[in-house]
Amino acid sequence: MTYNYLDKIIDSGLFRHIRKSDYIEAFEQLNVSARTYGKGVFIAHQGDAINALLMVESGSVRGEKTYPDGEVHLMTVYEAGAFFALEVAASPKKTSPLDLVANENCRVLSISMNTLEKSGYRDKFRTALIEMLADDNIRMSNKIEILAERGLRDRVMVYLNILAKKSGTNEVQVGMSREQMAQYLCVNRSALSNELNKMKREGLIDFRRGRFWLLEQRQDGDE
Repeated sequence: MTYNYLDKIIDSGLFRHIRKSDYIEAFEQLNVSARTYGKGVFIAHQGDAINALLMVESGSVRGEKTYPDGEVHLMTVYEAGAFFALEVAASPKKTSPLDLVANENCRVLSISMNTLEKSGYRDKFRTALIEMLADDNIRMSNKIEILAERGLRDRVMVYLNILAKKSGTNEVQVGMSREQMAQYLCVNRSALSNELNKMKREGLIDFRRGRFWLLEQRQDGDE
């Protein structure tokens, strides 16, 4: 058996309740497989059945919903090291509500849910998965908080502040193109670009490509 992906699985948090001395045995029981996808290739379509834990080993994957009128709503982007469609694999129907697309060239690891259930570490894996699902729920709550803001600027600031709080710094990386960021915030791309440039001129933020800096805001009365 190859142990090429052992470190990635450990770093993902799936083994957080397993003793280090048991890592090799637990990994062998999972029978991890890998598949490479080119940019723009669909990993799963809306309505497809997903009966496996899927993890981004390299690159990134986006989850999006396409409506009958052609409008695309970006729900989230999963970076390297993240599990995705976790709630689908854990659900009774196992039906994906989203299109899952390679956001760039990527490699995806797969662990069959049936294999996981047969593992001698099943209960420990289940506990870790519950915690991961809780993290996913927090991310969705953040999305709701962002979209609850009516103003475009307010949505941008709430989004960037959430990222800043998570990273512990005022410098944050947005793993999306400008078009994807607009889709995520449910706004027009041109309007978003105009607002970002305006915020930059006003000294609220700075940005270069996908990197943003939240700048110290001037207090009322400052010159």
